[in-house]
Amino acid sequence: AVLLLTGYHPDFALLTGAGVALGPRREPVFDPETMETNVPGVFVAGGLVAGLDTGAIFIENGRFHGEQIVK
Repeated sequence: AVLLLTGYHPDFALLTGAGVALGPRREPVFDPETMETNVPGVFVAGGLVAGLDTGAIFIENGRFHGEQIVK
């Protein structure tokens, strides 16, 4: 399943409810090569990967996340 979540503030309760660990800036713990979180089969993409710093991910650098996940 793919959950498309748009909006300015990430839903951290969804992440933690799924068992995803969060770092100090509430960024999900994930493998930057595969985008898979600490929960097998759960991947993150887009601004969500930056936690509270959502402005760090733009179309220019977030557009590759889907390709990394598919690989």
